[in-house]
Amino acid sequence: MRPGGSTLATAGSRAIRQAMTPATAARLRGLMRGVVKDGTGRNAAVRGAKVGGKTGTAQHGIGNSGTPYAWFVSWAQGDRDLQPPVAVAVVVEDADADRGDISGGGDAAPIARAVMEAVLNSRERLPGS
Repeated sequence: MRPGGSTLATAGSRAIRQAMTPATAARLRGLMRGVVKDGTGRNAAVRGAKVGGKTGTAQHGIGNSGTPYAWFVSWAQGDRDLQPPVAVAVVVEDADADRGDISGGGDAAPIARAVMEAVLNSRERLPGS
């Protein structure tokens, strides 16, 4: 950025690197769908949409003395979408639950579902979407 806020340089529109092969990406999407359909991410399911996700918890504090963080990363694709129009990452730092009951699927996935539903529902009301 220049002092006035204009762009100094861009990287261009050509991809510099590919994170993974298309086959690996397809496999990862399938595994993430399984987490929501049959696994720990069921609380993120959205009626009428394909949803993929990954749940987790993260240790926190010195010697894991703090309340664990619950997290969930996800994406959702409506029936008429060619690609998922929404991806969400949720981290819950201060879950209101007993330490052993804190989970990404229980604490973070419902938040992600609400965000994904809001995005998908707002797109259905827009003309041309």
